[in-house]
Amino acid sequence: MPATTHKCLLVDDDSSFLMLMKTAIQQFGFETITAQDGDEGFAAFREHHPDLVVSDIHMPNRNGLMLLADIKSMNPDIPVILVTGLMHLKAVLNMEAVRPDIYMEKPFTLDQLKQAIDSLQPAIEQAWGASKEATPMADRHDIL
Repeated sequence: MPATTHKCLLVDDDSSFLMLMKTAIQQFGFETITAQDGDEGFAAFREHHPDLVVSDIHMPNRNGLMLLADIKSMNPDIPVILVTGLMHLKAVLNMEAVRPDIYMEKPFTLDQLKQAIDSLQPAIEQAWGASKEATPMADRHDIL
């Protein structure tokens, strides 16, 4: 494991999918933080300062598109992967404002997820730049 463990925030209202993703992302070497809707996800983002965010789009409270916009307004350098079913993909593709770094359509394989994360590695390394070191970090723990 590298000296610096990167953190990934996973946001999905499907608890089974969330736990599967958590296990996979941990196997990829990330510390994981989970949230079950966009409001929890944004609170976790502010508290934990993750280096990568993987979020569903269709969720209660704050959907993935709103979460994306809020995250990118705080730090436009954070890589965000949005995952969605086909019926939500057209809405995302028609968005003109803020876009995720990668779209993934459900279902996808863990190999496809790994490839997507690997392609974002330079952005993950630079996600917070010098500002992360200067920002006090809260206690690290998973939100369940």
